[in-house]
Amino acid sequence: MIKSGYVGFLVFVSMMLIFFVLPDLKGLQKPFRILLGLSFAVIYFALLIKKEIGRKTLWPVVIGGLLVVSMFYRGTLQASFINAYLCLFGLLILPYLFFSLTPIRKTNLNYIHVLCILSFLIQFMVFSSPDGRPSLAYEINWSAAYLLLFFFYSDILNNRHGKLLVIVLSLFTLSRLLIFSIILYYLVRYFKKYFKPWLQKQNVTRFAIASYLFITFFSLWYATNVRSKIVYDTSINRIASINDDSNKLRFIANTLVIGSIYAAPLDTRVLFGYGPVNNFIKATEGSLIMPHNELFDAIVQFGIITVIFFSLFTLPIFNKVTSYDNIEYFIPILFYTLILWVRFLLVPSFEMLFILFMLNIISEKRRLSETNPILNAPRFSGL
Repeated sequence: MIKSGYVGFLVFVSMMLIFFVLPDLKGLQKPFRILLGLSFAVIYFALLIKKEIGRKTLWPVVIGGLLVVSMFYRGTLQASFINAYLCLFGLLILPYLFFSLTPIRKTNLNYIHVLCILSFLIQFMVFSSPDGRPSLAYEINWSAAYLLLFFFYSDILNNRHGKLLVIVLSLFTLSRLLIFSIILYYLVRYFKKYFKPWLQKQNVTRFAIASYLFITFFSLWYATNVRSKIVYDTSINRIASINDDSNKLRFIANTLVIGSIYAAPLDTRVLFGYGPVNNFIKATEGSLIMPHNELFDAIVQFGIITVIFFSLFTLPIFNKVTSYDNIEYFIPILFYTLILWVRFLLVPSFEMLFILFMLNIISEKRRLSETNPILNAPRFSGL
């Protein structure tokens, strides 16, 4: 039905236009995201009817539907969970949507890349965060997250101008996480060859478990032992300032989630979520901000059972498309989920599907370069 990859390419382009071109003003993106999510469900059932996808895939659809009903009954249902459920359909059909980056497709993506750059420049001239930092038409943290995804997209196209733009704009947003993630990308890219035997034995699940255990213990240690010496800083100095009130608040928020799980692991709110983050903040009376970590934020909103359910599908797919060849892209993505509430790794989202598309394209390019002596010829490497 869709073996040519044409539908997958259209889906990929649609997500690019939504993320990078269309400003999210007053929910302007919402109908397009809903339409994209519904298209995943339509494609899934079309494949199911044509018997191109197994009936065993129905059980996650049913369980996800039951979770929706449960949250509706408990009064904790959110639009973000509906999006996650729709994106679950996208995960189930994703292997049928993957496409090769043919010359004509790359040309089309280059045209869209220019459109994205123009949109970025216009948005940075028009929009700013409450503290005055220029940004895209998103909350400042989301702006930095989309800039990171655009950085990877530019790298796929071998477009150093796009990467340079992101680096420059990162200095305007003063997002430490974005800057550190880009630095981490280059560090892994240039030093991974020294760890190749070890990296080839690892997988995404091991990396994720080890990383989330680390950030859990680090949050506890930081909240207990470190006193912030710097008030929240919006100047250029914030890039080098780690020990400030902003970081202290986020690690305190993480420890409150850990404490809630430790105190009552079988509580229905722990198992099935508090719903909106504000419910958790009111219940704990100790946090001023939401958990700045994908795992903890997802547990707070959706519950441990839901996070485990989604992870059973997301992590194996990441395992399939992530390898030594593209590990420099995955590690910054994982790093992002440890420090911010972006849904890049565990809970299905449109952004996650976009990342999986990119990882697959990179793997495909590397495989082709190994078999094509022209593509594999020495060349200068840009940014």
